[in-house]
Amino acid sequence: MPAFFLTFIAVVAAMVAGRDALRVARLRSTLGWTGPLIVTVLLAALAGAGLAAWIASGLAPLIPGDFKPVVVAVALLLAGLEVLFRTPPEKPREPTRSLGAITLVLLLGMVTDASGFIILSLAIATGEILLAAAGGAMGALVVLVGAIMAAEDWQALPLETMRRVVGAGLILAAGVIALFS
Repeated sequence: MPAFFLTFIAVVAAMVAGRDALRVARLRSTLGWTGPLIVTVLLAALAGAGLAAWIASGLAPLIPGDFKPVVVAVALLLAGLEVLFRTPPEKPREPTRSLGAITLVLLLGMVTDASGFIILSLAIATGEILLAAAGGAMGALVVLVGAIMAAEDWQALPLETMRRVVGAGLILAAGVIALFS
């Protein structure tokens, strides 16, 4: 179970100040959709976590046990840098109304950004691939559904400060893991 909880907490921390949460909050406030966006977020979170777990299952046997903490440290470092330096996109002038396009963007974001790195690395390090994937999917769902429900209020949060704190925390965690493993 530690794999589930660690992945859940790390994904929530990375996503709460991330790009995807702001993206879905803006879509909800602009389009007014709630139900379709929640279904889209559910599909993207499950598929993204599943894809990260599938990649982890292929990579885990290739990485010696002594290097697994290093994989986690590198992933957390990349996640922290991504949170710090990839600013949220500008508000679209005319957002898409295509649920397919929204799902694809969220899925690609889930796989290629901080949350995907975290799921992948913790699945490899703990060896509990399904639990790490479930924790990551649940963490993504909690944050993204919260952003959908908050809509305009999500944008009123101190997102810049949150990005700095979360990014620094992820980089600090990477440093601690690298030094003490």
